[in-house]
Amino acid sequence: MNGLKVPDMCKNMEYELVEEDSKTKVYLSLVREFNEKEYDAYYRRRKKEKLRKRIFLIANIVKYTLPILASVILYRLVSQKLYLERGGYEIGSEFFFIGFIGVGIYIFLDWFIGGDNN
Repeated sequence: MNGLKVPDMCKNMEYELVEEDSKTKVYLSLVREFNEKEYDAYYRRRKKEKLRKRIFLIANIVKYTLPILASVILYRLVSQKLYLERGGYEIGSEFFFIGFIGVGIYIFLDWFIGGDNN
């Protein structure tokens, strides 16, 4: 840094003369006093924002994993029952039925929880 250049100071701040001698004057910005009520309000607001983000994260995880999990479990149950009836693991129309149930669960959760725009 060039020693001849003076750094820009904030224009809207008040500065107080701290020390003065024959050659140097030292100005510092005023330090605000600690306001406990203001700090508590800030801390509560920050805590609420963190909680809100965590809730949205959990809601999105549930929204995407629950339909898949429900479809897989339902397919296992139906395929075991149909294996006993048919004697084989053929895939029939139940495969589409279970897929539609998974999509229906996803659409319901998307409506209930809300979209990704939150």
